[in-house]
This record gives sequence, C-alpha cells and structure tokens, in this order.
Amino acid sequence: MLALLAVGLMAGGCKVTEEPPPEPQPQPQPNPEPPAPLVVDGQRYSLTWEEDFGGALNGGQPRSFLNTNFWTKENLGVNNEQQAYTNRECPDHPNDWNYCVENGRLSLRARHESLDCVVWKQCTADAECGQGGTCAATKYCVYDQNKNGVSDHEECAPFNGTGNAPHNETSYTSGRIKSDEKVEFRYGYIEFRARMPFAELPAGTTPPNGMWPAIWMLGANSGIEKGGREDTVGWPMSGEIDIMEYTQIKENPVLYPQNEAMGFNALWREYPEVGEAAMAAGAWQPNACSSWPNNGDAKCDGDVGGARVSWGGKTIDYHQWHTWGFLWDENGFKIYIDELPQNGGKPVASFSTGDDATEYRQPMFLILNNAVGGDLGCSGWSGRACTTSAQCANGAACENGMCKETPGSCVDVDWAAHGDKAQLEVDYVRWFHRDSGYARAKAAPCQDGNGDGTPDNIIRNCGFEEDYTSHRTDLFFEGGGGLTDILNEGGAHGFVQWVRVDNGGTQPYSVQVRQEGFQLQAGTSYQWTVDLKTSAALSVPIKITLAHEPWTTVASFSCDVGTAWTTCGPPPFTVTATDTYKFEIDLGNVGASKTNGIQAYIDNMYLATTANTCQPECTGKLCGDDGCGGSCGACAAGTTCGDWGQCVAPK
Repeated sequence: MLALLAVGLMAGGCKVTEEPPPEPQPQPQPNPEPPAPLVVDGQRYSLTWEEDFGGALNGGQPRSFLNTNFWTKENLGVNNEQQAYTNRECPDHPNDWNYCVENGRLSLRARHESLDCVVWKQCTADAECGQGGTCAATKYCVYDQNKNGVSDHEECAPFNGTGNAPHNETSYTSGRIKSDEKVEFRYGYIEFRARMPFAELPAGTTPPNGMWPAIWMLGANSGIEKGGREDTVGWPMSGEIDIMEYTQIKENPVLYPQNEAMGFNALWREYPEVGEAAMAAGAWQPNACSSWPNNGDAKCDGDVGGARVSWGGKTIDYHQWHTWGFLWDENGFKIYIDELPQNGGKPVASFSTGDDATEYRQPMFLILNNAVGGDLGCSGWSGRACTTSAQCANGAACENGMCKETPGSCVDVDWAAHGDKAQLEVDYVRWFHRDSGYARAKAAPCQDGNGDGTPDNIIRNCGFEEDYTSHRTDLFFEGGGGLTDILNEGGAHGFVQWVRVDNGGTQPYSVQVRQEGFQLQAGTSYQWTVDLKTSAALSVPIKITLAHEPWTTVASFSCDVGTAWTTCGPPPFTVTATDTYKFEIDLGNVGASKTNGIQAYIDNMYLATTANTCQPECTGKLCGDDGCGGSCGACAAGTTCGDWGQCVAPK
C-alpha cells in the first residue's frame, strides 16, 4: 500500500528528494596500552597515574565530562587576571563551554563575555541592583551579564579557598582545573603533551596578545583549599613550580624580538637577607627563580654545591604539539621540552633544593589553566622603554618614555574570527616514580619522648625534619608581623624553626607560633616541653589553649630564654573537656619589653600523655604504617605504598 502510494505521487509529477545517509558517528577507540616503564640515567621509572583525556589523540572520541576522580574546577582572583573560571563543560554546554574532553584531548577555551560570579550585595528590590541585576529571593543581587538566561554565579566554578577570592566585572571566561586532594604525589617524573592557544593559525602568523596558559604545581599542604591533608600552609611557603608557563604576547616580534615566550618559575620562602622585611603583617616576599622579570628575591645563585638554578626563556613553535618532562627528586628538579630524559635529552631548566627550599620535598598537586591578561598576560611586561605607543602592547600609551599597559589593555583577540582557537589543549598527563624509591627524612627524636621506640608525641613534625606540615602558617599575627622559615643549624638540633619579629604589636599574643588542631582528652594528664633560643634575653609565654573561641587557656608557663638553647619544661596539666587545642608560643611585646627585631629559634616541641600513649606519626607520608598499628592513608586502586610513604606503581 505504501509502495503504491509512493508510485502514485511520483506519477502525479511530484518531485521526491532522497535524504542523504546520516554521517557515521565517531566510535570510541580502545584505550591504548599503558606506557611502558621508562629508564632515566639507568634508573627504571614505572607509571603511577595517567590522564589521557579519553584515549589516543585524534581518535574520534565523542565529547565527555572531566574525570572528577582526578580534577576539580575552581574560580579565584589572582595576578590581576581578567577572566572568570566557569563550570561549563561541552557535553551540556555545546555552544559556550570552557572545558571540553573530546577527540583524545582536553581543551580549556577562553571566551569574550562578562560574568559577575560574586554574590555580595543585599537588596529588597531589583532597582537596588543596578543595570542587569535582579533581587533574588535570597535578598541578594544576582546578575546575568552575558544575557543567556542563567544567573552568572550559577555558571561559575566554585571558590573553595581561604584567600584570593574571585571578583566581578571580568571581561572573559575560561577554564582552570586542579588535582588537589585527588592526585598529589611527592617526587617522580611528570610528562605531558600540550599545544598553545591559536595553534591553528597559519604558520608564521603572529598570534594575538593576552593569553597566559600554564601547567604548574603547588604544595599539597597549601591553603588554597582546606582538606584532610594538613592543607594549612599559605603561598609561597607551600612552594610553586610552573613547569610550563606561556605568555603569548612575547610572540610579538615588535614588542619582543627575542621571542622567548615559554618560561619557567619556582617560588618558595627561605631565610631572608639582612634588612628584608615582610611586605605587611602576615605577608611574604617570595623567593623566585625565573626566566622572566620577577619582583621577588631572586636567590637563584644560592650556595647549594653550585648554582642553584639554570633558567632561560625558550622559543617554541606555538603551532605544534610539544612534550614536557619534569624530573623531580629530593635534590631538585629538571625541566625538558621535546628532548626528554628517557631519550638522553638535556634539560632546559634545573633547580637545586639545598637546605632552604624544602618546600620541594613535599607532595604537590597539578593545576592546568588558561588565563587572559593579568600580570604576565599583559601588565607584567609594562615599563618597557618606548618613543611611541606603537612600541607598546595594543597601542597602550607611551608616557615619559615608558609603556603603560594595564592587566587587560594588551588583549587584542578577534573573537569573532579566531575565538575558537583561544584554547590550551592537553593530550595527556602522566606521573611516574622511580622503582628504587626516594629517601625520607629521618623521624626526629622528639617523636619518641621516652625513647622506648614508640612515637608518643601529639605534635606533628616536632623537630622540623620534614616540610610537609602546617608550621609556616603557625606564625600567626594579632596586630604584629614577622617572618619564619626552617633553618639547618647542624649539630644536635639540625633543622629548626626560625622566626623574626618585625612588629611585636601591643600584646604577647600579637605574634604567635603555634601548633594546633590536636585533640586532648578530658581527665588525661599531659606533659609538654619545647626548646627555645632567642637573639636577646626574653621571657617567653608558652601555653595550651582551645583552638577556637573562647580560646580558653588550660595551661601556661613563662620561660626565660637567651642566646643559648633552653629546654622549657612546664609542669604537667589535665584538661577538663575533650576538645581541640593548640600549643602556643607568644613572641609579641610583653609590657615594657619590646620584641621588635627579636629572632627566635624553636625545636623539639613535645606534648604527650604522662602515660606515653602511642601517637600516630605520618609526617611526610600519605600511606603506610603510622607507628601505632594504624595507617597514614590508603592508596588508589592500581598503586601500592612505597617504603618512603607515597603511593607508587607496583613493581
């Protein structure tokens, strides 16, 4: 019947157009075999973790979401960057995504649009919210600056940090992911393959200014996100390593004839030079080794058995895929581009840790982001000599012979024509570890106060032998200011915490050194001691208090300290309530005694039950025996705990 009807229609003179067959859908490719172990300098390295973003590059894989077992999206405001980081992925945002896993790669794409992520202004009516604002049921103003029918804050990635909050009135959106709390290891060999923004422009084309992508690392004990692994250390005490940092403005031959657009950075905190002070109470000047100008202390020639660092900006072909290698152990790290160490390649950058840059002897996590504008995207290169604005980025003003770029003034992307190319692309990221393992610092004697071979000290890292602790943030200010670091004194004390008081404030507690977050049990008797030394005679209050309001003091003692080491031994105490407490050493001004300029040294912080109950000791470890019959943590499937307390590939 249907066939006859069709014939009749054709006979009546109606034209029938056949539909073309549907295009074949790309089929997922089978996952390739995991990379074979590598051999570097005669040492075998096995794969611990891999992210291949769906499989082999250009394998036709369909769009998919990020692997949340590995990555977390985040939004924050740093470096005067001009973008907001969103939560939009390509499977459910096909036309305005900032993250896309497809065809065997990750793309982090920047877009030209405004978002006001921060909800802060209270209201009772829309008129109070200004242009584009709506007074929501929460009685806060919300905005839809990109006019897509979705409130801006619902499109933004979460801000889950303790500092560097995002800001409104951004002009662009982009993507940023981190592996914090999910993938964090110490040492090893990291390898990734990536391609820079605007790679698909014709060969030889000068790309637009303003893109600033990076693949980099922060210490796993950083304060960006509070978590379960002592994440309380602020920057730069956490340590930062920018393995790949690219400022596309330096591809512009008019502005930068040397064309060294690819750079590397290491930022940390160490013992300051004479006269160096904190920028402000509680703030820090970072030490920086960099291939680019930096306002920090460039202590790149420190005495660590030779030059600390060998850097140099590098010229690359931004049109091509490149492979980076990052080889890291307890002595330092090396960075490779394309000529990899397993193939006998030579590093393009190297860094020696020495005794001071101990931030690089702790676990770290990865960050991948594609920033727009900001300090290195635009304004970090301002101040160049000029005679006309043609010598400045995007025609910025030339005043008094100097360029006056701002954090966003250099961005000159033709978004209509080339916006789809404004993306950092990553093929894979792999983390290997040396089969023979890595050295761990020995446990400090103060972990075993009575010397019976069983750890009994509640205080973490009591002897400062490891840097994977919260000790740096334990310099706390209530109206004071100063600096702290870990020094190697040698001799009986070895590594100790050093503190310089720059501003003693008005109270003893204006400058506090503290270990906190430990639980004490009601009715239990505790003993406590600490070794102290100061640059001038000082009576130092030490105490045990609640680690939260009302900060009740449950034990206190004043210890007379001078230029020789003194062991302060207060009498035992008993708490009446099971709660969270802190061990506090006060270095602020005490009445007529002014502490400005005082330097203090701290070692062997000890707190234990008088019955010497075993206390778990997991300093510097993410897995393995805690010394008390328990574990410092479990390893992910497919990895095992190495002797040095990190999860590694099975041998």
